[in-house]
Amino acid sequence: MSDIHSLDDTALQGDPLLAGLLASRPPKITPSSAESFVREHWGIVGHAKEIACERDQNFRIEAPSGSGYIFKLSNPHEDPQNTNFQTEALRWVEKTDPGLPVPRSVPALNACHEVTLALPDGRRSVSRVLSWIDGIPMHQVTITHKMHTEIGAILARLGRAISAFDHPGARHALLWDITNVPRLRPLTGALADDAVGQMVRDELDYFVNHVATPLAALRRQIVHNDLNHHNLLVDPSDRERIVGMLDFGDMVETHLAIDVAVAASYLADSEDPVGAICRMVAAYHAVTPLQVQEVALLRDLIVGRLITSIIITTWRASRYPENAAYILRNNGPARAAMAHFAKLPRQQVTRALMRACDME
Repeated sequence: MSDIHSLDDTALQGDPLLAGLLASRPPKITPSSAESFVREHWGIVGHAKEIACERDQNFRIEAPSGSGYIFKLSNPHEDPQNTNFQTEALRWVEKTDPGLPVPRSVPALNACHEVTLALPDGRRSVSRVLSWIDGIPMHQVTITHKMHTEIGAILARLGRAISAFDHPGARHALLWDITNVPRLRPLTGALADDAVGQMVRDELDYFVNHVATPLAALRRQIVHNDLNHHNLLVDPSDRERIVGMLDFGDMVETHLAIDVAVAASYLADSEDPVGAICRMVAAYHAVTPLQVQEVALLRDLIVGRLITSIIITTWRASRYPENAAYILRNNGPARAAMAHFAKLPRQQVTRALMRACDME
C-alpha cells in the first residue's frame, strides 16, 4: 500500500465531498465528561463506556437501575441538519411501525432531542441520547439460511416504514452512497498494487461506463444504506431472530435498489454468495417488489458497495491509524468478496437474481 500521507490532497480539495474526509476528525471527550453532560441535560445518572466509532463518538450509559442508553456525539464537520435528519427518521419509524427494533430517541429535560456540546478543542458537536437494545451483533454468530431471509424481510419492512418520510437533510451528499462511486477515483492511490486493487480499479471503470447512467433512472426514496452485520443484533436465546437495527448515520435519499445492494454485499463473502444473496433478495422482494431494472443492476451495485468499502476504509485507515482497527472491520470481508463473488460471471449472477424474484 502506498503511503497515504504522500498523496496529493489537492485532488480531494477539488471535490467538497472528498474534502470533508480531510476535516472529519472525530469529537473527543472523556467518559466522565459524558456522564456529567448526560446527567445535566437528560437527568440520566450512569456509568459511561466509550464504544468504537469511525467519525463520531459514542458512549454506552449504564444506569444503576439497569436501563441502558447510547450517548452520541456527532462529528463537528457534519451539518446539524443531517444529524437532525437521523433523529427525525427514528421518531418517524417509532410512529409508523413501532414494532420495528430500532433505537428510540430520548428527549432531554428541555424536551429537545438534540443538545449542542462545546468540545475541549473548541469545536461544537450535536449530541443525542438513544435507547439501548440488548442483543448479540450478527457478525459474532453463524449466519444461517433463515437469517438471509430475515435480513431481507426486515430491511424491506424498514424501507416501507420510512417510504413516506422526508426531511431537508435527506438529499445530502454522502460518499458512502453508491451513486458516488465515480467520485472515489482520487482515493484509489491508497490501494495496494495487487490483484484485488486492480479489480477494484477495473470495477470502478465499469461502473462509470455501464452502471451510472441506467442507475440514474431507478426509483428513489430514503434508505438506511448501511445494514451490515455490525448494525444488526440477534436474540441471545434465538440467534436466528433479529432484535435490533442500529446506526442510521449513513441514511440518505437515494435509489431503493442501493439499500438492497448494501445489505447483500455483506453476504458476498459467504461460502455460497449467490445463494445467500438470492435468499435475501427474494425475501425483500416478497415484502417490497423490486422492478426488473433494479434486479438487472443488483450485481453491479453489490460490487459497487464492495469497492466503495475497500477504497474509503483503506484511505481512512492510512490517515487515521489510531482508529484503523475499527475502520477496517469490514475491509477484509469486502476484499474476500471481491476475490470470489466479483469474479463470477456477471450474467450468471444476474440470471440467478432474476430467478429468485420470479422474473425469469
